[in-house]
Amino acid sequence: MLKSVHRIINTPLRTQVRVVQQHRFFSSEPEKNIDEIGNEKVRQLADSISNLTVLEASWLSDILRKKLNIPKPSFNSMPMMTSPITAAPAATAPAAAAAAPVAEVKEKTELDIKLESYSADSKIKIIKEIRAITSLGLKEAKELVEKAPIVIKGNVPKAEAEELKKQLEAAGAKVSLD
Repeated sequence: MLKSVHRIINTPLRTQVRVVQQHRFFSSEPEKNIDEIGNEKVRQLADSISNLTVLEASWLSDILRKKLNIPKPSFNSMPMMTSPITAAPAATAPAAAAAAPVAEVKEKTELDIKLESYSADSKIKIIKEIRAITSLGLKEAKELVEKAPIVIKGNVPKAEAEELKKQLEAAGAKVSLD
């Protein structure tokens, strides 16, 4: 198994993508030719990136995430399909803020519920509340609580978020709404 993991890590992404494409269903729309997309500089960059190994691509991801101040996605609080979509606006947020210095501040209607901390004697009560809120199993809820501070549930309507915060605080947790 170690050999197969080593082989995957050191195989260029381009090769791995070809293998995946052989097993995917393609749409009936014709794809654009590579020469029609972007400029030469971008195409050369894409070619260089596609020749990276999985490990090198991971390092590149970490470097770009730190340079662009993009937080690591929390897969516990949101579906996996939404994480790339939410990461893109985060990268453009500083540029948008610089372009429009006068912006209207809107009150959030959807909030993230974040478990900040808890007392050891109330851990079991909090795990039970987390299970009720997230419908996780006992093991998963325990692991989630032990990772505090962590977002428990994301994009919750404000009224529901405040109610859940009260429930968790009644169980002995310190909770914040972001």
